[in-house]
Amino acid sequence: MIDVKLHTGSERRLTVRKAVEDLGDDFITKCREAEEIFVHVNLIDSQYQLACTHVDAVRGLLDVIRTYSKTPVKIGDAAYRGSKAAFEHFGYERLLDEYHQVELVDLNEDDFVDGETVREDGSRNPIRRSKVAANAGFKISLAPLKVHKEVGMSASVYTWTTGTWIVPSRISATGRVWAHWPWLEEEGVKAHHESIAELYRQAPCDVAIVDGIMAMQGDGPVQGSAVEMGVVLAGFDAVAVDAVAATLIGFDPSEIGYLKACHESQLGSIDMSQINVPPMQMAELTKQLQRPFGLDRKLGEI
Repeated sequence: MIDVKLHTGSERRLTVRKAVEDLGDDFITKCREAEEIFVHVNLIDSQYQLACTHVDAVRGLLDVIRTYSKTPVKIGDAAYRGSKAAFEHFGYERLLDEYHQVELVDLNEDDFVDGETVREDGSRNPIRRSKVAANAGFKISLAPLKVHKEVGMSASVYTWTTGTWIVPSRISATGRVWAHWPWLEEEGVKAHHESIAELYRQAPCDVAIVDGIMAMQGDGPVQGSAVEMGVVLAGFDAVAVDAVAATLIGFDPSEIGYLKACHESQLGSIDMSQINVPPMQMAELTKQLQRPFGLDRKLGEI
């Protein structure tokens, strides 16, 4: 059985801390033995807090790390509008005074290693992945829980893969942006999901934490509306963590093409019968979140 830790509460920092503490000695050992810890946060758009990892969730994680380890921690994302604005707007810069040896990194400006995505015709497209994310000794995904209008759900696997991918910037009507959609949505639904699974195969994270204190429904991953879920998930199998997250917001995990592809490639499990999570608690917490118009059609194309 695969363990996924599920904790409920309304106070984000405390609930994240409890979920991470519940990962036990394996988590502590990895923190101590790593030369560097990298925490990927989702900072997709600095104008929308609901769309992004809340700084109090980061505090909950850092509280545990710093209780047991002095290992340097880097926190970053390759955000759509650039991570520096989000660090400032969402209060991340205060973490530098609150915790020892913490660094904020805009992965859009990071050195890179090679990676690949999948084109519609099945061929491979060479891309760049963050060197910090690829080389860190211990890799943690800390993601908000959201419905996603293109792929169904955004949690650990999706934000980890897209948020550690470095793309060229361009000037849009709202300023400079780093857009991944030309490599994903323009290749079609099937290739989009295959690319996420392939990117995860190339560089998986070691631990996944999903903050579902407030989830996003509707027009996600940016402009959807808030739904109070009051849940935090954590585990060493990000695919399994996301399978639980998908179930909680009303999806069958096999509907989410990239999770199904990860499962079939043995990168993690979406088989809920093999995931150790309290069934009665799952039944009580599960909600059918609003799906954006056209999503079911897109998921049916996979």
